[in-house]
Amino acid sequence: MIRRSWRLLLAALAIVLFIVASGVWIWTRPAPPASLEHLDLEGGAPLTSVTPATTIKTSIALAVTAEEMLTDKQLLAISKDASARIIQVVLPKDDCVLQQKTFQAALQKLDGPAKVVGGIGPGATLAWRWLAEQTDDKAQAISVGFALEHVSNPPPVLEEDEKPPQICDVPLPQKAAHGHWLAAWNDAPDDPSAAFVRDQTNAETSISDYDIPLPQVLNSELRHLLLGENDSGGLGIPTVEVPASQPSDTVTLFMSGDGGWRDLDKVVAGDMAKMGYPVVGIDVLRYYWEHKTPEQTAADLTDLMNHYRQKWGTKRFILAGYSFGADVMPAIYNRLAADDQNRVDAIILLAFARTGSFEIHVDGWLGNAGKEATTGQEMARLPAAKVFCVYGIEEKKDSGCTDTTAVGEAVQLPGGHHFDEDYPALAKRLIDAINKRQGKVAAQ
Repeated sequence: MIRRSWRLLLAALAIVLFIVASGVWIWTRPAPPASLEHLDLEGGAPLTSVTPATTIKTSIALAVTAEEMLTDKQLLAISKDASARIIQVVLPKDDCVLQQKTFQAALQKLDGPAKVVGGIGPGATLAWRWLAEQTDDKAQAISVGFALEHVSNPPPVLEEDEKPPQICDVPLPQKAAHGHWLAAWNDAPDDPSAAFVRDQTNAETSISDYDIPLPQVLNSELRHLLLGENDSGGLGIPTVEVPASQPSDTVTLFMSGDGGWRDLDKVVAGDMAKMGYPVVGIDVLRYYWEHKTPEQTAADLTDLMNHYRQKWGTKRFILAGYSFGADVMPAIYNRLAADDQNRVDAIILLAFARTGSFEIHVDGWLGNAGKEATTGQEMARLPAAKVFCVYGIEEKKDSGCTDTTAVGEAVQLPGGHHFDEDYPALAKRLIDAINKRQGKVAAQ
């Protein structure tokens, strides 16, 4: 009888544990991805439709141009993170009447009223027109690159027998009685457009650096509106922010070792931040848990750079990597666009090996170098003036810093893979190396 009672108790306990475990899994599992579809409107205008896998919390309509549009990746990230139903329509060129008709047709594909409307260029004007028609004080419009020149058609250049575009006979609304309007630019707006925005009591403005792409501005402003200050940017790369106590125009993007953001990289980043050098850590363990190509990582790093140019006003970047992060860094830098490479002042490689992998392997945690490819060929292509390669004396024989293909400055420190754990001194060396490459006085 007692044995039977124990069996019943154990069975009941197992059921309870199963229920609890299931609940924890349901609570902590990542949100499922959104679905995306490309289609054409009746007039041929391309439209992207995105639906979240979760309950829809908001509906967004975007009007853009073929040259300046949000990517599928950005749309999917917004939809997933904000549980947003989204449509993005590409407006036809140089015909404001047709643009208005196209946008109205696109709104019908939203399956309900839009709560947020954003636009770039001529789409910025359409966003304002939409807001002026709203009766809900919660309506939100984001106009990126707003200019009064988009209100009517530009003077047409016509071929023989070609009909001119229709004239926009609907004047631009002078006020929007409800809702909120954000006008954002990546350069100083023209005076008439700026004056128009300043006259609106429910408007605010934002001006980013002149070379930040307008789609990036729209993406950032949308995410800020929907997700707030702590938004991660919808980036495909897991990051840890280590801000400095004082403003700086330079940020170090620091790729961790294969154990993740937890040891040398974390401590050194903290020491750098205390000395006024902000760091954004990249958790290699999570990022490279599945294979990434160098090209994929370079694209993600570009997104990361654009994000912090917008969020923190960053002008210059330092690329740093420890162990695994150092091994992959040369190949990543070599695949960045020239403009992004020109924003990088230094490439810091700590415990750089002669082979590297773009996927985490368990044996890497035991101190074995990756076996995917040698690093020397990529290292040899780096600009020598930017490279600062640090190795421990115990690893001198096998270090990528001492290989015949190595370029730049190599520095030997006591110890092995962790440099005898003298992390404050290491942070000071890195800051001195950064200052040297930026032409600044060495940190005291």
